[in-house]
Amino acid sequence: MITLDSFSSLGEAPRALVQDVLGGRAPHAVLITGIAGTGKRTLARLLACALLCVGEGQRPCMQCKGCRRVLAGTHPDLLTPSCTDKDRTIKVDHLREVLCALSFHALEGRRVILLENAQRMTVQAQNALLKSLEEPDGETHFILTASGETGILPTVRSRCRVVRMPPWPRERLEAELLARQADADKAREIAALCGGSLGAALDMLQNPAFFALHELCERTFFSVHGARDVPVLSFLLKDKKDDADELLSLLSQKAREYLLYAMRAGELPQRAREAACQEWWEHAAPARIERVLAAVLEARKQRAANVSWPAIAENLLFIISEEIVPWQPS
Repeated sequence: MITLDSFSSLGEAPRALVQDVLGGRAPHAVLITGIAGTGKRTLARLLACALLCVGEGQRPCMQCKGCRRVLAGTHPDLLTPSCTDKDRTIKVDHLREVLCALSFHALEGRRVILLENAQRMTVQAQNALLKSLEEPDGETHFILTASGETGILPTVRSRCRVVRMPPWPRERLEAELLARQADADKAREIAALCGGSLGAALDMLQNPAFFALHELCERTFFSVHGARDVPVLSFLLKDKKDDADELLSLLSQKAREYLLYAMRAGELPQRAREAACQEWWEHAAPARIERVLAAVLEARKQRAANVSWPAIAENLLFIISEEIVPWQPS
């Protein structure tokens, strides 16, 4: 079971946040950022439980009425926007009930405003929220999560304590998978493939199709010897239109890991069994990897414009063969 202690061991920023919340020094507003699957939503919910817990002893107890109602989403002092996952943006109208409630005192002593995917808030919604962030009261705490900081207005960001969630270390991922009855070999392989995302690791463990998709990404985009391989590899991808967005996300995520390694800002990604040519990526110049990432971004735009997925996949493979493969070992 993931607990606040699980996050305390991920790094100084998460640890300091957890200690301050449990020590009665919770910040007025916190913005939790990080890649998908690093536990932003889970940490936010656990922090909300800790703030609204009414049990005895260690907080959050996860057993009291306060904790149970937070987990069920029924706590009267846990306020969230009225939007759903289908809404592409969070508008002022979605925040209206929250903003109205802020005019009154909390019903049970303390109030938590939980805004997940805050990068989806429109500029108008963020500006509407700004007044409450600028004039905090002692009984209200804001917890925002976001995939990144670029979608958050500087005025909003500056009024939050920003906590950047790091990727989960492989040994921690393996331990979590082993605790869920994964065999050692599979736990090791999933930990290597998931890019530090616990959410992706658990999906791969529980969903064989998701695991197979990771394998396909490694077997195609990371196995190009040259342009001559493109027809064969593009054939493997041609019927994966329904999985195209996930494949692009996997390619982008792994390419970014290699970019960080090339810039000496990250560890060398562990090789996956299915990838035949990851040595090309290990020695690629940052500028070349950046051009591949730009091609992935363009591929997303083409997907939105209903360009044929086989054509998109083939073009990406050609670009990888041109940008990544030319390196030759000395």
